[in-house]
Amino acid sequence: MRHGGRLTTIDKAINAPAPTLGTLQREKSKDFAIGLTMGWLVYLNDILNLNKPMTEDQIELCAIEVNETYYTLKISDLTFLFKKIISGSYGEFYESLTIPKVLSFFREYFEERCQLAEQQSLRTHNDDKSHSEFNYSKNIKRVLTGSTRYK
Repeated sequence: MRHGGRLTTIDKAINAPAPTLGTLQREKSKDFAIGLTMGWLVYLNDILNLNKPMTEDQIELCAIEVNETYYTLKISDLTFLFKKIISGSYGEFYESLTIPKVLSFFREYFEERCQLAEQQSLRTHNDDKSHSEFNYSKNIKRVLTGSTRYK
């Protein structure tokens, strides 16, 4: 969490130079990635000081589900997501933490992230398209000479 202060938006989390859970599973091991996620969940359990925290088995099952479903998330995404959870951005816990609650946080974050990534991709595509030499309206040489291949 110490380096999480730099992650203030989903955009920064997406663009941070960090590996994904899938990359960790492939390069280290699946157990390593699950263990990392479990560490975050244990930290969440401890920091929130809940009356009914998740049990070890629940933490492990939740970590497995996160790694199987959200393997495209980067470590920077996890840092930002857990920062948001701790700050209360996803609502009240009512003194308990459950697998469905945690997975709903991941689902909501993942949807936000996908929408932002889609917008970024579309913006990049439109920028690239407008620089294309075949884009008549942006090609100064064509506009000045008035020449077109097909009339």
